[in-house]
Amino acid sequence: MIATLFGCLAIVVAVLPIWVLPLVVSPAPVDKVVVETAQKIKDRVVAKARGVEYQESVNKINWYSVFSAAAVIFGVLALVLGAISFVAREPWRYAAAAGVLGAGSILFQFSLLIAVSIIAILLLAVILNALGITL
Repeated sequence: MIATLFGCLAIVVAVLPIWVLPLVVSPAPVDKVVVETAQKIKDRVVAKARGVEYQESVNKINWYSVFSAAAVIFGVLALVLGAISFVAREPWRYAAAAGVLGAGSILFQFSLLIAVSIIAILLLAVILNALGITL
């Protein structure tokens, strides 16, 4: 039962940065990001020319990274607790729900990476097929 709650929490934390966080914390405008990046590069070059070590400015919290890490942590916790629940012979529906929710939250975080990997493999297969190379 607790594993299922962690699984639900993992799904909520996985979805939160994509749909809710932009409404609460608006992203910085592109021109501001470009100006800040250019200023950082200039400061690094000046520090390097003077022979002084560059001191990185204090970064504010990146909530997208925090929620992504929390989603993976809660997802893994749900998987582990679901496995313990299954081994302890608790009702299998709770263990299965925890496993599915935990795995879903982890896969949701890596969905873009997985999608790009699948597209790259398909593109490679098409190119190899066009060249007459069979596997």
